[in-house]
Amino acid sequence: MNGTIASENAFTWFALLEGLPAKYTSFYLSMVAVVVLLGMAALARLALPRLLDCKDDALVPDDRLSFRNAFELFADSILGLCRRNLGHDAGRFFPLIAGVFAYVLFCNLLGLFPGFSPPTSDINTNIGVALSIFLVYNLTGLMRHGFTYVKHFFGPVLWLAPLMFVIEVIGHLSRPASLSIRLYGNMFGDHTVLDIFLNQLPGATSKVLAFGLPVVFLALGLFVSLVQAFVFSLLSTIYISLAAAHAEH
Repeated sequence: MNGTIASENAFTWFALLEGLPAKYTSFYLSMVAVVVLLGMAALARLALPRLLDCKDDALVPDDRLSFRNAFELFADSILGLCRRNLGHDAGRFFPLIAGVFAYVLFCNLLGLFPGFSPPTSDINTNIGVALSIFLVYNLTGLMRHGFTYVKHFFGPVLWLAPLMFVIEVIGHLSRPASLSIRLYGNMFGDHTVLDIFLNQLPGATSKVLAFGLPVVFLALGLFVSLVQAFVFSLLSTIYISLAAAHAEH
């Protein structure tokens, strides 16, 4: 009996969500997402003085791992992604894509820490980010091409305009939906697999596997977190590029 009670009260990987009413789960994850944003702001604040101190030696990296080196590596990687997909618009959209990548990555990585669940395992969090990209690329198309951007929703043939409009609207709405659902599905799946191998295995089997197998799934979780942040950012740059480069056929 005591063993059963101890098992029920034992700390598990996602303990902060256990016993929480379902209606509060989304709110909890939203608050964790806010904490991620505050953490990103704090890291940027720590790195800023070091970046501003770079003068004549700006091209010479520090001789050890530092905030400057980490931020320069991150910025160079994301800027390269933007240049490949956005061309001369890379500098303009770099802050947005870098912010999205860092936010999604940090939210994903929280799922690797005991007691936390990644905010990206809640589709509401993902929809908010995806809708931001949806608004940005559509506003970019309108600002660059004006009525021509709207006209392409109706297609090149007048009598097919009603059908083409419906198809185009569905196609554009599917973009934020796919961004949100893809990220949600992958992070929820990774969350579930990690929970099973760390908490749900039978006692005897769990004791044997606890010495190595969970490390494999933690490494897999890290890989999934990085890949999903990259995919989200990559698709965002592609959507913006398509809107910015749109031309009337």
